[in-house]
Amino acid sequence: MRSSVTRLVFATVLLAALSVSAQKRFTISGEVIDGTTQKPLANVSVYDTKQGAGTRTDSTGSFTMRVLPGPYTLTFSAVGYYTRTRYVDMRRGDAYLDVELNPDIRQLAPVIVTGRAPDANVTAAQMSVVRLDMKNLKNIPVVFGEVDVLKALLLQPGVTSVGEGAAGFNVRSGAADQNLVLLDGAPIFNTSHLLGLLSNLNADAIQDVTLYKGGIPAAYGGRLSSLLLLNTKPGNDERLSIAGGIGLITSRLLANGPLTRNKKLTFIAGGRLAYPNLMLGLFPDPTRRNRASFYDLNGRLTYRLGEGSQLTATGYHAFDSFKFPQDTVFGWQSTLATLRWSQHVSPRLSMNAGATHSNYRFFLDGLTAQNTYRYQSEIRQQDARLDWLFTPDKHRIEWGGALTSYRLKPGFIRPTGTDTNINPQTLPTEQATEWAGYVSDEWTPIRWLSVQAGVRYVRFSNRGPGVVYQYAEGLPRSRESITDTAQVGAGQPIAQYGGWEPRLTVRATLAANTSLKLSYNRTRQYLHLISNTTSISPVDFWKLADPLVPPQLADQWAAGLFRNFLDNTYEASVEVYYKQLTDLVEYRNGATLLLNPTLDADLLRAEGRAYGVEVSVQKTRGLLTGLLAYTFARTFARVNTPFAVNQINGGSWYPATFDRPHNLTVSTQWKWKRGWTLGTNFVCTSGRPTTYPDGTYRLNGVVVLDYSQRNADRIPDYHRLDVAFTKDGRRVPGQRRYSNWSLSLYNVYARRNAYSIYFQRINTTTRSYQLSVFGTIIPSISWNFTY
Repeated sequence: MRSSVTRLVFATVLLAALSVSAQKRFTISGEVIDGTTQKPLANVSVYDTKQGAGTRTDSTGSFTMRVLPGPYTLTFSAVGYYTRTRYVDMRRGDAYLDVELNPDIRQLAPVIVTGRAPDANVTAAQMSVVRLDMKNLKNIPVVFGEVDVLKALLLQPGVTSVGEGAAGFNVRSGAADQNLVLLDGAPIFNTSHLLGLLSNLNADAIQDVTLYKGGIPAAYGGRLSSLLLLNTKPGNDERLSIAGGIGLITSRLLANGPLTRNKKLTFIAGGRLAYPNLMLGLFPDPTRRNRASFYDLNGRLTYRLGEGSQLTATGYHAFDSFKFPQDTVFGWQSTLATLRWSQHVSPRLSMNAGATHSNYRFFLDGLTAQNTYRYQSEIRQQDARLDWLFTPDKHRIEWGGALTSYRLKPGFIRPTGTDTNINPQTLPTEQATEWAGYVSDEWTPIRWLSVQAGVRYVRFSNRGPGVVYQYAEGLPRSRESITDTAQVGAGQPIAQYGGWEPRLTVRATLAANTSLKLSYNRTRQYLHLISNTTSISPVDFWKLADPLVPPQLADQWAAGLFRNFLDNTYEASVEVYYKQLTDLVEYRNGATLLLNPTLDADLLRAEGRAYGVEVSVQKTRGLLTGLLAYTFARTFARVNTPFAVNQINGGSWYPATFDRPHNLTVSTQWKWKRGWTLGTNFVCTSGRPTTYPDGTYRLNGVVVLDYSQRNADRIPDYHRLDVAFTKDGRRVPGQRRYSNWSLSLYNVYARRNAYSIYFQRINTTTRSYQLSVFGTIIPSISWNFTY
């Protein structure tokens, strides 16, 4: 009897379970846009707390949910916007929603994260990710009052630079060239204006900024440290709008709106022009005789082919010129172009196909008598890629592939005058192809567990024409040890590399407001930036992996604890990471880099290791918001070679140039009445490693300084305080025409922070000198408008 009852109960439960699992599901889809600008909003949280269903919008503002039949009250929320709810009855069929969110100017978020669920810090599967709030960059105190995306990133944990005014940035103790920076999918090879004082990105034209410090998506690769994704704004399809600003050294203008009556074709176009010579004239000689200028242009066309389908074309161009008095002119330019087709094949399947072109060129003009010349180097990269996204229940599956072509001109020099001592020289062109395929899946088997796993496979081929040198075995590489020279024909392989790059992130929810995340990723880098300076400079050039210079490889492990407090008002996190790196590029002592046909003889293979702890506490709501970030990070390198002449520090581990153990930033924004905001930044970091002379020796009767231990010393620690006052002219949310003023004070207490220390031998005394980029307070004022 008991067995019969047991079988009956079991059958009843089984039938109930089958009926529930077989119950028909419907699809809720739609688009979320900004109610003021009419632009799509990415990463907006869409959820129903009662039914336990939720998702987030993608980069185009679209979302899709598979739900059981029944009534749903969906809440749409994003930091910096008023929350909105929509009721939808899902008992009759699929539903499509168009939702507008209006900005909440009283509760705008700080600089950290925007366009996401309030608890995304805990619930999102991703870790080691930073998203900047573009609406609030204007409240950050910056030098010259110019809104700067990259300088805002330096306030984040794990992001540093080698010094004030330096070009590029360093992520988790990685080199600046180990960051992949993509603007609308096209790589940017130089991100700076004015030799590093400003970034070459016009913040008015940028819609969103996402930095992956770890857990890099499987769709991307080619760099070891980080991925920085930047997307330009789409055009406003409702009306023509114009925005711009006038500052002490730059002015900018941006226009966007519809181009056709049916509003299917929209545009955005803008530019920025600099006039820094006015500021240079205020400095003493010889700085006041320097001359500089730059401009950058952004453009985008978007055409809606139909529901869920659009075609996008973007363009970008930037040019810089910097002249030292009667000596040298530096110039560089970047040109990008992209074409992208996006198609929603079905509510759960979408496709993106695109092509990109990126060209970076640098030139150097010598102006001294009998020494007039033009030196130039160039890199061009072209990509074609296809990406798919499939979102079945509890999964987010992505797959695709990319084909890349590289063409590098390492450098040439030619005389430009009739009375010059310069001999022409041209290094051979380098070219390569790369193809990559990937697949990834974000799976949430149960509510408290999420797994994001993926793998990328890459195949790289350096191809001729080219020259390959053979060196004598048992001897250090040099021009004198060359034993043979091989000519490689056009299209023939010179060197081939490849391999698998796995990615994994796991999120486990420990409580309603607490989660633990783990991640691992492997990346390879086939492009090397060759530089003889501490910071990225225009004279740096890129080199492809070849038979003697293999690709760099990095494995990174990370773990993080994330917790929110007081209804997500406070967000706190602690992340630890460890990186192991191989085949890094180092330089032997006395290396010749520019116009060196046997450059591989001066390059050394090194290994590296980096580890650190990142602590972040931020307040995201209220009149006073802000971020406190502290990072402890170390990075070391070691050159493995049996030849004593090529050893660095005797083959021991030594700090890398960008090793700065302690980094503390405190950023606040205090909203006052009548639209006033007080913004402050305090930054304190350890000095970077440098090499001081530790003795002297005589060479042909001349006393010479001896530098024996690389990076054995450090420049003094760095710290400064910045303050900015911003007046927002908006009276109500959604106001179309308004302006604002910004007054900033950079380096308030005028500290002379050292950028470098150098030494000179004068008579019988060795003297040290300190170079400071900004040794005083820098005030600035700017006016910005929107119509």
